[in-house]
Amino acid sequence: MRLLKRAGILCCALSLCLLPLTGCGRSNTSVKSGVVIYSSMEDYRSIELEKQLKEKFPDLKVTVQQIATGNSAAKIKAEGTNTEADIVLGMETASIEQISDSLADLSAIDISTDQYLPGVNDADPRYLIWEKFEGAFIVNTEVLAEKGLPEPHSYQDLCNPIYKNQIIMPNPKTSSTGYMFLNQWYNDMGSQEAMSYVDRMQLNIRQFTQSGSGPIKVLNQGEAAIGLGMVFQAAEQITKGAPLKIIAPAEGTPYNTTSFGIIKGRETNPDVQAVFRFLNEEFSPYDKAYFSPGKILKDQELKLPNYPADLPSGNMATIADSALKMELLDGWYYS
Repeated sequence: MRLLKRAGILCCALSLCLLPLTGCGRSNTSVKSGVVIYSSMEDYRSIELEKQLKEKFPDLKVTVQQIATGNSAAKIKAEGTNTEADIVLGMETASIEQISDSLADLSAIDISTDQYLPGVNDADPRYLIWEKFEGAFIVNTEVLAEKGLPEPHSYQDLCNPIYKNQIIMPNPKTSSTGYMFLNQWYNDMGSQEAMSYVDRMQLNIRQFTQSGSGPIKVLNQGEAAIGLGMVFQAAEQITKGAPLKIIAPAEGTPYNTTSFGIIKGRETNPDVQAVFRFLNEEFSPYDKAYFSPGKILKDQELKLPNYPADLPSGNMATIADSALKMELLDGWYYS
């Protein structure tokens, strides 16, 4: 009898542990399944995204993992649809093309695209364009004045020997910012003439930086006069008081795009759908207004101080061609 009594007590205890959301240390608050985002945006943009996600989805665990475009693409290329990510965000479009077989067809789910400018999302139904980030000549006006140098206004100006050791450029092999300049030269000049141009221009290069933000950092330190860099980063520094100026090249400003999509198989998850819709319909307009103002939305606002409106776009017809990118980078031997 004593043995049976103990067994009965044990069964009751086990039953309590198995009751959903009660007993044995379980919380009384419902916890939904999580959503994982691989973000290749700058860290401060990802931090703002995390903040807004917590406000929008207080009962849903959404993890934003900061991961560079190249690393994110390589990871998903190796893991395929078995990756832990549910959503990829801010991945360079040429890179997202390489993993597109692992992405869901967004046309099969209820995702609005009416807010985009015509033609922005015509390339592939498996991803949407997240941003258009623009490049330009960024100059340190104090260094130019100190050295008695004129402002450059065209790519050919950068070949002038007066700028020797005064130009900073991101390395196209490690930076999508650097690659967008190289891609524009290819589109304007053709492969052979573009590399001939680089042969001449690189004589004035002080440093090829590893990251796209490198030129702005060097200019801020007063160690060079001219940088080939991102406009929104320069605008942020000008707002903070840096003696920088943004100059659009006569040939038009280069630009690159990043994209976002859902890993195939996750598109049926209601939580993933809800987070993706939030990114597309709510966070994207905020991000474009305050962080990356290259125009891709019909009613896009510009709230980033010192960002020039209506920059003239250069010829970037092949910027998302991943095969061409591999070919051009194979021929890049500068460092």
